[in-house]
Amino acid sequence: MSSLSTVYVHYLRNYYRSRSFYLMLILILMISSLMTYFSFRYYSKVPEFLASFHVTSLPPVLRYRVFAYFWAFVLTTVPVFASVFFGSPAISGGEMENRTAYHIFQLPVGRFTLYSGKYLAALTVSVIIALIYIAFQVAVLRVLLGMGPVPQFYISLGMLLLFISTIMSITFMVSTFFSRNMYAYITVLIAYYIVLDALNIILQLLYNIDPYYLLNNVAASVEEAYLDVNITGFGAPGSLSPMPYATVARNAYIMVLYLVVAFVIGALIFERREVK
Repeated sequence: MSSLSTVYVHYLRNYYRSRSFYLMLILILMISSLMTYFSFRYYSKVPEFLASFHVTSLPPVLRYRVFAYFWAFVLTTVPVFASVFFGSPAISGGEMENRTAYHIFQLPVGRFTLYSGKYLAALTVSVIIALIYIAFQVAVLRVLLGMGPVPQFYISLGMLLLFISTIMSITFMVSTFFSRNMYAYITVLIAYYIVLDALNIILQLLYNIDPYYLLNNVAASVEEAYLDVNITGFGAPGSLSPMPYATVARNAYIMVLYLVVAFVIGALIFERREVK
């Protein structure tokens, strides 16, 4: 544990001093500012969105969940880019491409400890970035609606933290396959935004199968914890009720499986990786 703590603190310091961290920080502040503007600008447009659901009255809780739903859409994208910035070069770029592995692997610290410490450090800075956005959301909705977080907020937050942990674990695993970080960058982005979307479309339209187990679908719990509406899907428009607890629990279980399997595979590959 002492070695893990040392590795974690060392890499955490490197991350928050890196250009990637400040770039992500600037991006999240810009996105948060835009969402703040849009929330105040289109506050009066919410009834039009709900018209298709035949809603004639807007209880305060429903209004809160509608706004939180739109804010949460960004939260299924931010973790992916944070994992690309902090996780993709973690092994391929940080250790292999820069040849630092020649020196690090000689230290009296196990490779599993190095892998775990670096993963936890990357996870920490990614969570910090996401929590900045969350802080904006809470502050804006409190000022705009005069309400604090509703119960669904904490469910969404829990699923967000689990999604960040999962996508970071997968990104670290991908990073162990390559010796150049650019390949890891491209692979993660293509896999998440093209391959998974393509599989989703093919399985739904051609085979009439609901691929609920795909990572991008289970990650949708982050926003659907507020409204069970999937505007990117091909089925029914959904419901203004929150996603059922049983579905949230199932999606959480699936993400945990992704997280554990990816972490174990990545750690095993890193343990046996030769430096050339």
